[in-house]
Amino acid sequence: MHFFKSRIFKFSSILILFSFWMYWDLSQAYDSRSIIYKSFVLNSEMKTAASPPATVSIVRSNDPAIENPCGVTDEGISYQTIAQMVRRAIYLVDTSGLRSMIKSGDTVLIKPNIVQQDSSGSGGVTDIRVVKALVYLIDSIDHGHIKIIVGDGSPRAFTTFEKTNASSTSYWTSLFDVPGYQNLKTEALADKIDFRLSNLNGNSDTKPWPELDSVNVPGGGNAQPQGGHYYIHQDVTHATVYITVPVLKIHNQPGYTGALKNQIGLAASTRYGFNKTTGVKIEGGYHKLIHLAQAPYQWQDKEIVDLCILAKIKFAVVDAITCLQTEKSPEYLDSHHYSLQIKNRIKMNTIIAGVDPVAVDNVCCRLIGLNPDDIEHITLAERNGLGTNDISRITIVGADLYQNITRFKKGLLPSSQFGQSNRNWLLNGPYAIRGTNPIDTSYIPNDSTVTPSAGMNGWSQSVYFINDRINLADYYQAQGVNTANVVSYAFAYFSAPATQLAELWVGSDEDLKIYINGYIVYNYKGTRAFTPDPNNADTTSLWSDIVTVKVNKGPNTILVKSLQKSGRYDFSLNICEVQSDINYRGNRIAGLKFTTSSNGTSVRSGSTPVISTFELQNCYPNPFNPTTTIRYHISKTSSVKLTVYDLSGREVATLVNEEKPTGTYTVPWNAAHLSSGVYFSKLTAGKFTQVKKMILIK
Repeated sequence: MHFFKSRIFKFSSILILFSFWMYWDLSQAYDSRSIIYKSFVLNSEMKTAASPPATVSIVRSNDPAIENPCGVTDEGISYQTIAQMVRRAIYLVDTSGLRSMIKSGDTVLIKPNIVQQDSSGSGGVTDIRVVKALVYLIDSIDHGHIKIIVGDGSPRAFTTFEKTNASSTSYWTSLFDVPGYQNLKTEALADKIDFRLSNLNGNSDTKPWPELDSVNVPGGGNAQPQGGHYYIHQDVTHATVYITVPVLKIHNQPGYTGALKNQIGLAASTRYGFNKTTGVKIEGGYHKLIHLAQAPYQWQDKEIVDLCILAKIKFAVVDAITCLQTEKSPEYLDSHHYSLQIKNRIKMNTIIAGVDPVAVDNVCCRLIGLNPDDIEHITLAERNGLGTNDISRITIVGADLYQNITRFKKGLLPSSQFGQSNRNWLLNGPYAIRGTNPIDTSYIPNDSTVTPSAGMNGWSQSVYFINDRINLADYYQAQGVNTANVVSYAFAYFSAPATQLAELWVGSDEDLKIYINGYIVYNYKGTRAFTPDPNNADTTSLWSDIVTVKVNKGPNTILVKSLQKSGRYDFSLNICEVQSDINYRGNRIAGLKFTTSSNGTSVRSGSTPVISTFELQNCYPNPFNPTTTIRYHISKTSSVKLTVYDLSGREVATLVNEEKPTGTYTVPWNAAHLSSGVYFSKLTAGKFTQVKKMILIK
């Protein structure tokens, strides 16, 4: 009997250990699901047509058009001055003063940045005076007949439900716990404004979840761990007009906080945890924003863009009254004199406003000395059709941008100094290594001087990589190709605003050889690792070397030749301003643009680019409701058919079905009779076929 009991005990112990191992393995699989993620996409599947031109206003406290001007560094700036600045900034962009978008009976949600327990004016949170000015301006459209909500999803717990489910014991004592918001509520109600504050995590003390909507990002979203699915408060999803009102400041990992970044507060902490990356106890931490937990995959910028899509931002007002450099939180010099002793605080007394949040962020970045092309959530938002990041398509009104730049110190973590890799490449290979110096062996004729076209002579279609580390292994292994002991090529064109010296920021694990305009500018041989970030175990710096190179005004070529024997197969690359000060270095050269298309023009000719092939462009706008325009080009007279299909493959519209001569055409499409969802436009011209994704949101 003892023998059998012993055997049963051993079996039970093994079963318990096996169950524990399975639980641990599954939980690890959840937390490190990077193996199922795709790190690249063909540009033809993702690229969005250019957004329309945008107007952005900059109003400073010394503007002669306001009644109570003061100096731009004046600590004593009054509410009256700020209110006039907000009003002027809005009217410069919208001459109706928001009446064109807000009507009697509408519900307007104002989303400030209230991420931490800082006093208004510290630079860490949106100045309450900016919010108050906006509240009173909106109410003036039809006094008392517009529902105005000021809401944010606090990363700190204060309700009973939140405290029970928070992993931290750092609680807030009341809603937002920032001086001014409760006073604003009292004042607004006394003035008979239809006003309330909202905890976007859920206002109920014990049952917040019924207040949350389960929503899906059209098209599946950008943050793959979320699967396009988020929990957001009904005050957001039910609002008629959504206005983002952030404070302008440096943020270590996304690089910058502005009109777009502010939406990270929409992800309800009662589902995602405090501070949104831990999940809540009641669910065992299942729902959470991944952010940086899967390096080299980084999801925070992609989560930001997903939430911006769901927010449907109608207007942005950026508080640049008091700002922060180097860090998103105030760095106090003296705990007894908070308001006067914040060493990273910068006084600017400025308001920036616009309808297009991407354009607003573009201007804000330039105003503080950043390059918006280095901020992933800005460039990704443009790719998702949320606005324009092209300064040539942005009209700036009010103060002059370039005469008012105040250069902010960047975050000092290595991961925040590097701007953004070029993510668009044409690829060729991989080739089995040959010889004793495989990186110096030519695997294609005249490899140093090639000027390839997408899909021709062994070159891939244009590929967009979702991370700064260009994961060649993912790309080739997805095609069933072995990436051990190989060499491959990555190629791009870039245009520079002037002939100048530049810094090439580059990283890799193994041999890497780089040509610019046919000349070797970098040649590393050996084995190394991307340098770990000592302040964050989940991230690394994105460069191994910084070297000085020369770029020419106009078109240039860059060719990256990389070797892989074992381990990771990736590299990173950016072309930056020459800057010796670590506080400011790492910005891509302003105006430098990468592309994978020469547009039929020799790089060395400097002639005007022309379209020399068939092309179906993305519709604009995209997403749309209910009308959009599709643009296409045909390079010779052809029988053309342009059709639209739904997600099941059913044809829902034939827009063109006739012979067309050479030219570029635009075709309007009204989808009012169809339901929200993903659709596809398909162009057939002779033997040419191309498909683009369209998103209808009603």
